[in-house]
Amino acid sequence: MTRTEVEAAIYASLRRTARWRQSVAKRFPSDPRNHAAALRLGELSRNVALTADHMTALAPHLDDVERWNEALSDTSRCVGMRPGFDSFDAYAIQLIGALQ
Repeated sequence: MTRTEVEAAIYASLRRTARWRQSVAKRFPSDPRNHAAALRLGELSRNVALTADHMTALAPHLDDVERWNEALSDTSRCVGMRPGFDSFDAYAIQLIGALQ
């Protein structure tokens, strides 16, 4: 995958997860975490920009599509529910960690 393709996959995962978090927030309005997570996911999706170092770390894992998709989904679902996602760089580092 090219950097553009990887960024597009991350963007899509963040947007998809934001929509899912919004639907969960509607079902559980007394739990503010889902709404906050949806907002955070939206912010991250607007700032998707992988560095060369990110791509170097991700590259060995991109051929295993199943593992890549699982790590991407798991990492996106953690946004807003676990600490450590205060920037896109932090998200990318968490994603890299999930693949290792």
